[in-house]
Amino acid sequence: MSANLFTELECARFLRKKLIARWSGDELVLYDQESTTAHCLNRIAGEMLLACEHESSPIEVAAALRENWPEIEAEVVHASLIQMAAAGLLEATMKEECDSPSRREIIRKLGITAAVALPIVVTSVLIPSPAAAASCAALTQPCSSTRPCCQGLCVAGLCV
Repeated sequence: MSANLFTELECARFLRKKLIARWSGDELVLYDQESTTAHCLNRIAGEMLLACEHESSPIEVAAALRENWPEIEAEVVHASLIQMAAAGLLEATMKEECDSPSRREIIRKLGITAAVALPIVVTSVLIPSPAAAASCAALTQPCSSTRPCCQGLCVAGLCV
């Protein structure tokens, strides 16, 4: 690992945002009440996120993960945390004396193979408000351009 990359891994800090989190099998399901967005993370991504309870560096997160993931590299953790920050799950900061590397710089340093093989999966879905969800018509109910069908098609003013 180059001295520059080591410095970047030491300088970056990630803090988990306040989200509702529940494990469902091997996936961590998160809900952001402010943006009404749900996120689903695979096991390793969920463990990375939970390791960021306090402002944590990628090196600290990698160390916390090594019990279950002994071959995890701090560089891969760093790139994964940047991806989670971009999805709005983490707040990313840097120590004042450090420059922030871009994702492109990290990928260049790690190599394209490592970037493609990042071990995390983040899936995000916008959840409609209860009022918006209730504003569509059920099957066999009247529908129109202002009240669309929840499922199926609107044919002759009825949901089919």
